[in-house]
Amino acid sequence: MLSKSEELFEKGSVWNSIAKMSIPAVITMIVMLVYNMADTYFVGKTGDPLQLAAISLASPVYMIMMAVGTLVGGGGCAAAAGAIGKKDIENVKVICSACTVIVIAASLITGGAILIFADPILSVIGADQSTWDYTKSYMCVLALGMIFIVFSNSFSNIIRAEGAAKESMIGNSIGTLINIVLDPIFILVLNMGVMGAAIATVIGNMAASIYYLVYLNKKHTYLCVNPVYLKGNGKEIFTVISLGIPNAISNLFSGIVNTITNHLLMAYGAATIAAVGVGGKAGMIVAMIVMGICMGSSPIIAYNYAAGNRKRTKDVLIKLSILTVIIGTLLTVCCYIKSSALAALFLEDEALVQQSSHIMKIQLLMMPVVGIYYVGINFLQSARRAKWAAILSAFRQFICFIPAVYLLHGIFGLSGIYWVNVLCDGLAVILSLILTCRKYRQNARL
Repeated sequence: MLSKSEELFEKGSVWNSIAKMSIPAVITMIVMLVYNMADTYFVGKTGDPLQLAAISLASPVYMIMMAVGTLVGGGGCAAAAGAIGKKDIENVKVICSACTVIVIAASLITGGAILIFADPILSVIGADQSTWDYTKSYMCVLALGMIFIVFSNSFSNIIRAEGAAKESMIGNSIGTLINIVLDPIFILVLNMGVMGAAIATVIGNMAASIYYLVYLNKKHTYLCVNPVYLKGNGKEIFTVISLGIPNAISNLFSGIVNTITNHLLMAYGAATIAAVGVGGKAGMIVAMIVMGICMGSSPIIAYNYAAGNRKRTKDVLIKLSILTVIIGTLLTVCCYIKSSALAALFLEDEALVQQSSHIMKIQLLMMPVVGIYYVGINFLQSARRAKWAAILSAFRQFICFIPAVYLLHGIFGLSGIYWVNVLCDGLAVILSLILTCRKYRQNARL
């Protein structure tokens, strides 16, 4: 397995290495997009905007679960890839053991807290009498299956540290396929609505988790899930957490800003919440695909940076930036042209379709260059500059967004909310360029 990493990360064409790691990661992101949109699509077929609004209202809670998964997965992948780059195989096992312990502890604590404090959480995220029961059933079922959601999302990233991008893709595909098959059965045939959507999500993640466990028990991998390797090395828990914080911040703060936005949107009705939720889908498509390109390539950056190969690290960063801008531009144009068709996949009412299409077109404006933002985060994380990666992630999702949403809403009303992401994305791209260039030059002089 080590020779495979050396061949893929260290030798040969950079474009070839990026392609081999990024293509499976992009397919994984596409699979995750389908996974995330399946619930919205089939719940939308019930024709009930209240159930569709419930999914949007519960999204902050789901984002918390995803934040834990991306914290462990992103941090574990960066730490393990760096250890492999240094040929420190024993530490790879310690890092994976730390990831296992974090997954179990975080899932039990966070899932339990969601179940115990369900009613106060519903009040905070903006559920009202009309959406309360729908949102609660969806949220609580996800909490019960949180350990599978966190484990599958964590280890789909961690196994990429040793070049297993294809296996990561397969696990995600298995989970998504099962979810898509079960969604119409539970939601429409059995008439379970949003609760059925949550059950299908949990079962899909359970299947993916089983696949990753089978992979991790094969003899040819240095990765593991046995906590015994962590004995006496508890500091690696903090290493994983510190490196994973930038990834977690993105999801965690997305949940917070969704809650704030939903509170502002409640004044315009549940149907508007549904329209705005669907309106963000086009931007999500572009962002997740360019994010997949960057995440797929992050082990290459971490490996070469840890090995002291600055020339190849720089080459990867430049080519990665070019690739994300090209792909981001092409995807943005396609989504802009097909915005009405995308909205119609989730909404039945023609007025809501047109409203969502309008929102999509606005929020796509900065998507051609958003890949620069993700390149910056992945470089800073791979270079173990977790603090700066966290600042960059927090800036877009929290520091800039919160004052901007209140300011633009106060001046322009509902239309102001549509433009918040455009402003935040643009400023985040500029900050990413500044931090990446500055930190690379500083490190190159060391």
